[in-house]
Amino acid sequence: MDTVVNTRAKTVAAAQPTLKRTLVTRDLVIYGLVFMIPLAPAAMYGVFLGPSNGMVALCYLIGMIAMLFTGFSYRSMSRKYPLAGSVYLYVQKGVSPGLGFIAGWSILLDYFLMPATVVIIGSAFASALIPSVPIWAWTIGFILFSTITNILGVDLMSKISWILFALQIITIVLFVGSVINMWIGGEIAFNTISFYNPGHFELSGVLQATGIVILSYLGFDAISTLAEETVEPEKAVGKAIIWSILLSGVIFIIITFFAGMAYPNYENLSVDSAFIEVVDFVGGSWLTVFTSIVLILSFGMATCQTSHSAVSRVLFAMGRDGVLPKQLSYVSKKFRTPYVAVAVVAVIITPISLLCTLDLISTMVSFGALVGFILLNIAVVWKFFIQDKNERRKNPVKALLQYVVAPVIGLIITTAIFINLGTAAHTVGFLWIGIGFVYLLFVTKGFRKPVPQLEMD
Repeated sequence: MDTVVNTRAKTVAAAQPTLKRTLVTRDLVIYGLVFMIPLAPAAMYGVFLGPSNGMVALCYLIGMIAMLFTGFSYRSMSRKYPLAGSVYLYVQKGVSPGLGFIAGWSILLDYFLMPATVVIIGSAFASALIPSVPIWAWTIGFILFSTITNILGVDLMSKISWILFALQIITIVLFVGSVINMWIGGEIAFNTISFYNPGHFELSGVLQATGIVILSYLGFDAISTLAEETVEPEKAVGKAIIWSILLSGVIFIIITFFAGMAYPNYENLSVDSAFIEVVDFVGGSWLTVFTSIVLILSFGMATCQTSHSAVSRVLFAMGRDGVLPKQLSYVSKKFRTPYVAVAVVAVIITPISLLCTLDLISTMVSFGALVGFILLNIAVVWKFFIQDKNERRKNPVKALLQYVVAPVIGLIITTAIFINLGTAAHTVGFLWIGIGFVYLLFVTKGFRKPVPQLEMD
């Protein structure tokens, strides 16, 4: 049955505007890791410290577990529907077109905020390193770079991602090595405060910080948006999603564990530059400058580029279905990239990047993804266990574990994190969903017309 559906999916994709297939599993893994940014804790370490009471590594561990179970749900859906669109397409086909639109619309909020967030971070680091260049110039420069490279194609983007990923790993090795050197030299003492801070443990605070930490894991979802630019997406997408969650989670936990060990008195660190202060403490000015340069390249160029690519592919899929303007599905004949969607994303994120602050965006950026993850986990149970009786009959134990236990655990964890998001996130998020619902009413003329969707049967 899956083979028949996948064949139909390929047939549908062939009849629609097509994207260039060049990516393999390792490219998708690197894409996801670059999107998630191995050095992500460096940018918002100070933001996490307060609500978690220093237990940042614990937050990343919880986030990894939550995303891993949800990643299993993505793997199940990507095998059956190997097309661009991500959670929008998966919930559309797994439950209903209307709920699929809400899932896609919700995650668009995060996808629009994500490139703006990383541009703000990259511009701030760049301006601090070279104050003579105004911050707005860095912002526009990063967005132009992202727009041009995304139009030229994912193969170029993949090559750049590999280089910038290597630079981040070098930085992490240097940082961890410096901390270990101080520990061996007796300058600091071993501690586990980043996992458990006795006397200051508050579950609500840990979950609140985890809600922001989830931002660092959004790259695994972005992998699924490149399904139509991947060779054998039925196998490669799901495999890359699981590997990217595991690898990024381990890296995040290592970074924050050693940061906590190096500087347990986290109350003395400033919110805006906490990690850089820790780097300066363990490595001195040379490591601080090197880390700052890599952070600029990682946030301002690498992750801006990959997040820009992800949201443009979701717009491409929704435009192709007709639920958003059809022009969003236009593909460049020369480069075979969704150039209209790429340009639209650039136009939207530019004013957000120039006018919004990191504090404002960071409180809202996980809302849409968590809504999408919740709906996706429900869709897996509904589609594969409740509706698909043949799947249950073939292997009852496997079906129970893969299509009930894993998605339900993912659902429980993501729901708990969602509930503990801040008031601003819920206010803006539900307002965004409300706007999407009104738009859906308009498109369907009060649901008198069916919700547009990609026909696969």
